[in-house]
Amino acid sequence: MNFLDVLCIFVWLGVCVEGRFFSNQIGNSLPALNFRTHLSVIQDENRPAFFTSNRSSPRKYRRRPSNIKEDNEVLLVGSPRTIKSDLRGGSAAATQVVRTMTSRRMESLKLLSAGAAGTVAACITNPLEVVKTQLQSSNSAKCHPSEIFKKIFDADGIPGFWRGLPPTLIGIIPSRSAYFYAYQKMKTFLNPTLPEGSPPNALIAGFTAGIVGNTLTNPIWMVRTRMQILVDSAAGQRQYSGYGDAIKTIFREEGIGGFYKGISASYWGCAEGALQFLIYEQLKTKLIIRQNKQRYEEGLRPSQELSKATYFWAAAASKAVAAVATYPHEVARTRMREHARAGVFKYQKGMWETLGVLAQEEGFKSLYSGMGVHLMKVVPNSALMFLTYEVVRGWLDKYEVVE
Repeated sequence: MNFLDVLCIFVWLGVCVEGRFFSNQIGNSLPALNFRTHLSVIQDENRPAFFTSNRSSPRKYRRRPSNIKEDNEVLLVGSPRTIKSDLRGGSAAATQVVRTMTSRRMESLKLLSAGAAGTVAACITNPLEVVKTQLQSSNSAKCHPSEIFKKIFDADGIPGFWRGLPPTLIGIIPSRSAYFYAYQKMKTFLNPTLPEGSPPNALIAGFTAGIVGNTLTNPIWMVRTRMQILVDSAAGQRQYSGYGDAIKTIFREEGIGGFYKGISASYWGCAEGALQFLIYEQLKTKLIIRQNKQRYEEGLRPSQELSKATYFWAAAASKAVAAVATYPHEVARTRMREHARAGVFKYQKGMWETLGVLAQEEGFKSLYSGMGVHLMKVVPNSALMFLTYEVVRGWLDKYEVVE
């Protein structure tokens, strides 16, 4: 049993638990004209041939076997198996008018869908972000999460758990939108040299998307981190009075480069996005093949769409694995962005030097400070974003693109 098989089992367990909450499959809600079918015959013995589409060849009709109650004849191409319709409404779908949408509007909706989902998730999980940032910083690295909660509540009350939310709201839509836009464009650009869904395609597209998103929005996340960290007055640190004060102070004392502190760690973190997309695409492909084998045995048409629950759990599994594998860059980035202590910025020589200093002075465990809280935040956050992206993409596929 390989790694992807284990993830598949995890995803299907999640579907069994939450399947009733996400009950409908996208494919079952689409009219017949918009139903996706296989365009190629899979010849591998483990991937049975489903159906082929060849408009130039004559149609072959066979009557259903006598043990099938329906009287209608169905079109079969290259297979005697009867295919049951999983759609409602019979031939009424054939009379539906084809809906159209301009390519620009379609791209805009794809961009905004991921950004909007990220915004909602960020608002809900912001308290976890604040606690995680404290655990990663040198001021509170050795504290227990419960101690951090108490420190934040004593210092600022309930509003303290939403420190840094305005920069998040400003940055999340352009960040996530640019991320998914760059990912989709790079996937298309690399195809057919590197086919979509292949590991090289997913890795390169995911890494490129991460670089684009981080480069555009790093100043926003720098300001957010500074606002979230509780200062140590004994070390000469001063709490900013507001976001305007933070921006002015950073520019005055550290220059333009101050807004790009931690960018090297962010670029290294692009490997997390690339790994996540790689696992997600491979997992999704395996799940679609497994689903269509089952549908074939049941006499149903193949579908390229999975259930909402499956999308959610596949994204959650891929994010969890990627986040654990690359987590140390998160700690290094926070340390590189924190306030100076006694007028000295300790972690300014790059990500690898920062990790080396942390491991030497605070031990190997310090590289994973706050990881539990981080996973509680990013896994459902990412799963919600990917679910929204897939649902919107499936909905837009029902439209014909026009110029």
